[in-house]
Amino acid sequence: MLLCDCSAPLVPPASVSRSERLREPDAALMVQMRRDWFALQVPGLSAAEYSEVVNRYNRALLLLIRRYRADMLQAFERGDKHYEIPGVVIRMHDTGLNRPLREVFEDMVPAWDISTHSLQEHYTVPGLGVPMVGIIPAENVKKVGQRFNIRTRGTVSTLTAVMEFPARENEPARLRLIPRNKRDTLRLRGQEHALAADFSAAIEIYWNLTRVKDDRILGMLRPQKLRDVNGLSCIEEYDPNKIPVVLTHGLMSSAGTFDNLVNRLLCDPVIRKNYQFWYYNYPTGVAWVFTASRYRESLKEVRKQLDPQLSNRNWDNMVVVGHSMGGLITHYSQCLEPWELLRHHPKAPKYLQGREEMRKNFYFSPVKAGMVVYMATPHRGAPLARYRIVTALTKLVELPQNLMEEVVNIATLQQDSVLLNPSKLTASFTSVNQLAPDSYSIKGLAGLAVRDVPTHSIIGDRGRGDSPKSSDGVVPYWSSHLSRGSETIVPSGHSVQDVPESAADLTRVLAEHLKRCGRL
Repeated sequence: MLLCDCSAPLVPPASVSRSERLREPDAALMVQMRRDWFALQVPGLSAAEYSEVVNRYNRALLLLIRRYRADMLQAFERGDKHYEIPGVVIRMHDTGLNRPLREVFEDMVPAWDISTHSLQEHYTVPGLGVPMVGIIPAENVKKVGQRFNIRTRGTVSTLTAVMEFPARENEPARLRLIPRNKRDTLRLRGQEHALAADFSAAIEIYWNLTRVKDDRILGMLRPQKLRDVNGLSCIEEYDPNKIPVVLTHGLMSSAGTFDNLVNRLLCDPVIRKNYQFWYYNYPTGVAWVFTASRYRESLKEVRKQLDPQLSNRNWDNMVVVGHSMGGLITHYSQCLEPWELLRHHPKAPKYLQGREEMRKNFYFSPVKAGMVVYMATPHRGAPLARYRIVTALTKLVELPQNLMEEVVNIATLQQDSVLLNPSKLTASFTSVNQLAPDSYSIKGLAGLAVRDVPTHSIIGDRGRGDSPKSSDGVVPYWSSHLSRGSETIVPSGHSVQDVPESAADLTRVLAEHLKRCGRL
């Protein structure tokens, strides 16, 4: 059933019935919108009058967009440089791209028409304009600066459509498509007007485009099959003026597990203005020690491309967030002497002898983050990893070929009987076995010194209020608790990232981080 838990992009068809067009003709809608556009610029409107004008204007614009969306898409397919409906010129604006629409989007969908059934809440921001989701195909991703996206299925842009009317009636109106992540208001005759927005719709479409949620089981059992989902991604265009927040998921999960968390965080205008959310996605069948190496490489590569002079302070203030096993990846990458992890491995010297690829997993400089947040992280392991049904699951894991070659080389150096037992050989390099409290990696991690940065933990107690004897059902409190930093107990099971209390707590913690950074 889990393997079949897949879905297609929730994009409604572009079509409007003829009877609907006859009921409210295009010309009448344009006249009404023009009247409302100039009414908005009249000073002295009461709050009730302003709301009535905005709602009427937005409704008419939504109807026109629905009617002509199919025609616009056909024009894109024909390769037209622009598209005109009677009396309206459609242009991109405020993006700095100077590109025809066909070179950016393959579809533009009104957010009102998108079902957000996978999200627990649907958040909207009231204001002027019609919230839209622009769907950018894979071949156009680099053209809009979004170079880091999972797979090659494309990405999205959160837009707000506004129809502007010139003072002269014989001049065509202009449909502006404003990237909502870049601005919150529109200035008209010296007055700032709040722009409407719908960030939830864009989140819904994005995770359906990437389909990484469908690969959760496959990523655990056949990690080699998911090499193309490895790495960092960001939904929106990179903004150097925002602090990156890097989210790393846990075992048998995907970056899509943070959809509700980010959906709630983006509701806060302070968070939205100051932070940009990045995701680290990886196949979870491989031991977290090795995944941590790729995590560090991805962060280093992305910053090198986006901040080649290493001068942007926002990267130094970066916030790294890890859920469950993702917290172990984050934790290990903050260690000052990571090679000490091997002190509990009886054959560590032979592990590393002449194996540069293996050495980089244990000899590295820590990731320089400005703050670290752990969510339901088993710092001292999870006893569940030794349950029979769980250990049986590890026998189904098929490790990547490049890692298996290193495993065989190590076994040859050890010159013991492990080669006579391939299942024993593979087991020690799977993620589940390296989550057990008695594994060498968990025992080694416990005593490692880490960078002195603000640290916060979010821990679930299943609503029982029995901490410190509590558990989230997977990780007991004694494993997720840290003596350093602060912590918050939330009434949740292991999926703490999914409950509103965690989002509210993380919003508070991120606001405090902004004060430390001098941004508030």
